Amino acid sequence: MESLALLGSTGSIGTQTLDLVSRFPDRFKVVLLSARRASERLLEQARRFNPSFVITEETPPEGWAKSLPKNTKHLTGLEGLAEALAETRPDRVLNAISGIYGIEPTFLVLEKTDSLLLLANKESVLAAGEFLKLYLKRVIPVDSEHNALFQILENLPREAVKKIYLTASGGPFFGKTLRELEEVSPEEALKHPRWRMGKKITVDSATLMNKGFEVIEAKYLFGIPLRDIEVAVHPQSAVHGMVETVDGGIFALMSPTDMRFPIHHALFYPERVEIPLRGLDIFSLQRLEFFKPDTETFRCLKLAYRYGEKGLPHTALLVGADEGAVELFLKGELKFTQIPDLIEEVVERLSPLYGEVKREDIPQLVRRAYEEALKGLKD
Repeated sequence: MESLALLGSTGSIGTQTLDLVSRFPDRFKVVLLSARRASERLLEQARRFNPSFVITEETPPEGWAKSLPKNTKHLTGLEGLAEALAETRPDRVLNAISGIYGIEPTFLVLEKTDSLLLLANKESVLAAGEFLKLYLKRVIPVDSEHNALFQILENLPREAVKKIYLTASGGPFFGKTLRELEEVSPEEALKHPRWRMGKKITVDSATLMNKGFEVIEAKYLFGIPLRDIEVAVHPQSAVHGMVETVDGGIFALMSPTDMRFPIHHALFYPERVEIPLRGLDIFSLQRLEFFKPDTETFRCLKLAYRYGEKGLPHTALLVGADEGAVELFLKGELKFTQIPDLIEEVVERLSPLYGEVKREDIPQLVRRAYEEALKGLKD
């Protein structure tokens, strides 16, 4: 039986992971659950899986911890997580923490444990990808696109790879003009046509910033130059990643639009274990379409390529600026079409202030850009 620590257990990836784990009670033992808030959902998860530790970022309401199972210990913050990881020494840690709050836990796992890291927190790669090189053999990507590329690339020699393709559904606004996007509401942006995700990543999918983030991730995870990474809008979302080889072949991985498939792969890697879910019915697919993205209308993708090429400090600032811009949009304080304007303004203003960046500087850079973005566009 393998021990599993799940960080961000109450979010979309976390709940889907526990759904899978519950189907293999003889294979996995959940030893640690973490979430930002002490919620009723976290209590329910603790009662169901009886972990040794429950970690919350925020201090819980009075009496909350008393409702945990008798043998479950509650701790708070990064220090509490470090203590719990040191005591439980899990075989696998799945980091499903959303946004910038997942960066420090990623490096805590990599630097202080020997655990295999199943990584669903893209900000860790975006903001600090240049510091992940020492640990890549212990990192299994969980994002559907990067998990697909991981599965393909591990079966190909590096010299055979010519180009990789990241597919994008196009989000809810595929084909729209800039004028049509002027008055887009948060509610409209959150209606993703294919995937069920959290609010932040859903908005990033609508702006195509999520796909831009994934381009930068692919650069760091697989050592592929940005010039050899291309985005293809694929509305059917059946193909999750493609690799073109030097001899003209294209390898693709297809699966249903269900995050439990890449999660399942990461949980069992390197084994191939039958999944208790219905797979992709290829005969139900009427067509497979691929389009070049409109980077003039969806400028976030263009910004990601620009800053991904420059590396630090730009990538770390990009992460924080996007987090703040999306937050303002969801509050109704920023137009959808102003999101890239604000991100660019913040990154360009702050990047000259930083020289050589160390790993421990990353959270401060991200936080600075986030706080600047929350101030909104300058007049």
